[in-house]
Amino acid sequence: MIASGTEARKQLETITNAAERIEELELEEAKLLEKLVKQGSVLNENRKSAAIALGKGIESELDDLRMAAARFSVDFQTKPDPNGAPLQNGTRIAFDQNGFDRVEFLIAPNPGEGLKPLVKIASGGETSRLMLGLKNVLARADEVPSLIFDEIDQGIGGRVGMVVGQKLWNLSRMHQVFCVTHLPQLAAFGDEHYQVQKLIQGNRTLTRVERLDGEPRLLELSQMLGAVGEGTIRSAHELLQVARGMIKGK
Repeated sequence: MIASGTEARKQLETITNAAERIEELELEEAKLLEKLVKQGSVLNENRKSAAIALGKGIESELDDLRMAAARFSVDFQTKPDPNGAPLQNGTRIAFDQNGFDRVEFLIAPNPGEGLKPLVKIASGGETSRLMLGLKNVLARADEVPSLIFDEIDQGIGGRVGMVVGQKLWNLSRMHQVFCVTHLPQLAAFGDEHYQVQKLIQGNRTLTRVERLDGEPRLLELSQMLGAVGEGTIRSAHELLQVARGMIKGK
């Protein structure tokens, strides 16, 4: 009974002082929102400054990756919210633990095209090259341990392939990199080379993965170049030597 009386008294005090308590909470909310807007504005300015440097860095990377005319930009938007953070112009915008910016990457892959959302217009090969450029620019800050690149060789030839291969190797010094490729110029840079084959045994389709080194790797690179012969074997050997030379040069 005593405990029930104490609880009832607390509830009565809460009801009696409800208006004052609501006023206190509203004042506290206003102060917190004011602080949030200030911190969010600083974060927004820092992001926009970093976005300019990021854009320049990625465009420089794309220049090496046979996308010399490509333009990259970062778009910043906010979302209206009647219960959001109040701005000086009287509008309110949504926010979360990451601030109130809605960030989107924009890309114009070809001359004469306007900037459009990366997620909507980039092809598979372009996306892989953009990701490679992005990861090279952010390599020191990015904590993602493993990166997978597929179709990154789409639309590029041997000369650019050597550049892409070197960039992938550079990236692998700070991350684990998996690259699925049919281009020997890329494969020559791998620290490890695996051959993936699809086999049919009986009524089942199986996948076999085999690590290649030494002579088997040389033969695989030769097959990637064309029909195996003295010329392709010699070219495969030269590819490995050039790749090793470019790596040692770093």
